[in-house]
Amino acid sequence: MKRIFTLFAAALIVGVFHAGAAVNIIPKPTAVTEYEGAWTLPSELTISYSHKTLAPAAGYLEEILAPATGYGIKTKKGTKGDIRLVLTTPSADLDESYTLLSGPDGVTITSASYKGIIHGISTLRQLLPYQIECKSLLRGVEWKVPAVKVEDKPAYEWRGLMLDPVRHFYSIEETKDLLDLMALYKFSKFHWHLIDSQAWRIEIKKYPLLTSKGAWRDPANEYIDKACEQSAIDGRNPSMKLPKEHMREIDGKVMYGGYYSQEDIREIVEYAAVRGIDVVPEIDMPGHNWMATQCYPWLSCGHDGTDPLCLGSDEVIQFAKDVFKEVFELFPYGYAEIGGDEVSRIKWQNCPLCQERIRKENLGGLEELQSWFTKEMEKYFNANGRRLIGWDEILEGGVSPTAIVNWWQGYHADVVQRSTAGGNEVICCPTTYCYFDYPQNNETMRTLYEGAVVPEDLSEEQHKLVKGMQGNIWGEFIPSEARMHYMAFPRAIALAEKAWTEKTDQNWDCFIARMEEQLLRLSTMKVAYRPLVEQ
Repeated sequence: MKRIFTLFAAALIVGVFHAGAAVNIIPKPTAVTEYEGAWTLPSELTISYSHKTLAPAAGYLEEILAPATGYGIKTKKGTKGDIRLVLTTPSADLDESYTLLSGPDGVTITSASYKGIIHGISTLRQLLPYQIECKSLLRGVEWKVPAVKVEDKPAYEWRGLMLDPVRHFYSIEETKDLLDLMALYKFSKFHWHLIDSQAWRIEIKKYPLLTSKGAWRDPANEYIDKACEQSAIDGRNPSMKLPKEHMREIDGKVMYGGYYSQEDIREIVEYAAVRGIDVVPEIDMPGHNWMATQCYPWLSCGHDGTDPLCLGSDEVIQFAKDVFKEVFELFPYGYAEIGGDEVSRIKWQNCPLCQERIRKENLGGLEELQSWFTKEMEKYFNANGRRLIGWDEILEGGVSPTAIVNWWQGYHADVVQRSTAGGNEVICCPTTYCYFDYPQNNETMRTLYEGAVVPEDLSEEQHKLVKGMQGNIWGEFIPSEARMHYMAFPRAIALAEKAWTEKTDQNWDCFIARMEEQLLRLSTMKVAYRPLVEQ
């Protein structure tokens, strides 16, 4: 049969599909039309961009294409090129829809937003042979893009992954590697859990001890560190060993840890933004602050240097605002996370300052004391152009209807219903499906893919308040990048499709067939993923 490259004659169309058969794209697109033929990338290739704001996207695409192809690639402003990035009437980034059209004269990606263009680039990346993920020159690969039209948009705005570098530190490069994977599968939010009882990972210039002291710990004294090392020995698994590059000698003792300077933070935020990802910081308060109280004992009740923060102290409230002031300057997005989970409130019962706060504010008890703190901080967030997000414990004692709830306690199955009934938006990341540090078996990914991450008994109005889904990578027993990859992938890819593709268009058999191609990509990217079937 003669190969014909005309895209616009209906008689030449091979097939129209809701998510292409031979096109192995994940997440599954809204609609794919496949045509005869393919476009071969020229060895001298031009990427054009119609608007100056797309220059970073063009540079990003060049970074994807250049290493494996070795081709001469240039970028230029305009609408004439081999690959054309076209911004239509610019709109808010909430419009993440895009269209990709490939034919005899190249590829055109069109969207009303920067993020939509990035999603189109991710689709183009998956239309190319999987070897495009190689970071060194390859010979003998035909760099072709099938002739297709892809029309696509996400089901949910919030398609997130949370990384916990507190329990075990991940370097800037390791964090960037995760962001690259997230961009490939069209994740939109990187929730960065930056402080907890075991360490403080973000530089706060007003309180330097938080990192000079609080970013480091003696691994011989920390249960999770000893457990990881023992697991490495017992299981003969080197990915469970504590990375030596995160060890340093302090005052004659080997300490374990690390932190992100404010310059490091800016670098990560910019890197993520180029890839269409918002970085959402979490500074957990008022619980999980043992390390902070070790650095500054006055943060705790009775100045005893133990968790939680003393909510009766005006000085402590100012500390919280000081910290977030610097955080807001580093993260330019409209959200920030305050945590608020697993707070042991018993110390407040015997603290004169906390009891005085309860009397002064006419509060009903310890739950309402934490609720008062959350609402006070939310006022500060709002005054600085941010919306507050907290784990679902913030519902206890009452919460402002403008706060956003992270549903994590899967065993509290009514959290989404209660939150949305009160007008609160919800991000669904329940333990039942979305805790990627939890053990997995050969059925885990299918259970996630087919499971009700978003509860099915919501009214239409309640469903509108569901912002989306998120996978959480808690780090207690994930000491290395290799272990993190094994625990998170490929099940994170299943979550990516659940959050992007309309539920009516999700099908496990279709997904798992497309996954085979993705595993080749992950291998090429040196991702130590868990095999689909493991003995």
